[in-house]
Amino acid sequence: MVTRCGDLDPSIVTFLMKKENLTADEVESILNKKSGVQGISGLVPDFREIEAASYGENERAKIAIQCFTYNIASYIAKYAVAMRGIDAIVFTGGVGENQINIRRWICEQLEFMGVLIDTDLNNMRGEEKKVSKEESKVEIWVIPTNEELMIAKETERLI
Repeated sequence: MVTRCGDLDPSIVTFLMKKENLTADEVESILNKKSGVQGISGLVPDFREIEAASYGENERAKIAIQCFTYNIASYIAKYAVAMRGIDAIVFTGGVGENQINIRRWICEQLEFMGVLIDTDLNNMRGEEKKVSKEESKVEIWVIPTNEELMIAKETERLI
């Protein structure tokens, strides 16, 4: 995520507390609000700005984007093993809907699984669209989030 740490060795919590003389609340704040892509890049917690900085001379931003895309691709591969294969990958939410290159870089790391993204189809933001090549073994979709519709449907169901 942009500000949260993701996976880590649980002993890092007590290590930080002892080494830096931090309270549990301070460590929690660091791990939830000052880590992740922001913590690696040292920039504001805006994925668009971090990605833009990664195209220039900002090595920390480059590393942050590489770590992010690697971690997402690793999770997809891990879940593919758990499910004994996958039929589709769906990108949604702010980054999934709008960061064209992030989607491409994630999929490129999964080419060994037959995941083939069509760079022309992928060159769009915020619309529902299949962006995989025809020969891809796994369909790749971009599906915009519609939280308001889901809230309305759940409310209707409850009523």
